[in-house]
Amino acid sequence: MTPSAEDRLPLPGRFSTRPDCRAFTLLEVVLVIALLGVLGGLFISGGSELFRARERTATDVFWQAVQAARLQAVQEDVTVELRFDEKNLQVVWTTAVATHELDWPGKKLEFLPVGQNDFVLLGGQLVGTGGPAMVRFYADGGMDRFRAQLTDAGGNVTRLDLDPWTCAPVLHSSP
Repeated sequence: MTPSAEDRLPLPGRFSTRPDCRAFTLLEVVLVIALLGVLGGLFISGGSELFRARERTATDVFWQAVQAARLQAVQEDVTVELRFDEKNLQVVWTTAVATHELDWPGKKLEFLPVGQNDFVLLGGQLVGTGGPAMVRFYADGGMDRFRAQLTDAGGNVTRLDLDPWTCAPVLHSSP
């Protein structure tokens, strides 16, 4: 007598059709545990940065204000003025109808003219001398030519040169 198909042992690599024999193989379980371990390791090492807010620096706020003022000038086809309010420690940009501001995390922001002899040495630091009270951004995407001198909360001074056509930082080569 020949055994029926249900009574025969399943061949290697074939799954049993009986409902009481459903299970994961050892290989599948090991792979899932390994993947969970890898994902957990990535989350613990790099994922914690996602939840930690980075403190905004004076440079971050300056570039955010420059980009917002330029964008507003181009989109609304108007001239936008950017200035620093020393009393309230805010960077302010205005048009004829709107005013926007960002809180300044540093001590001071100065707009400096672009020239060769406008720096003096004070207390061992090279410091810019006076400049315009505000700068303008135009509807064509350009701006007044200026440099920015940022003083952070710790008193460290950073000077930035800006390209008047692109409003991007000008990089200088090292001697």
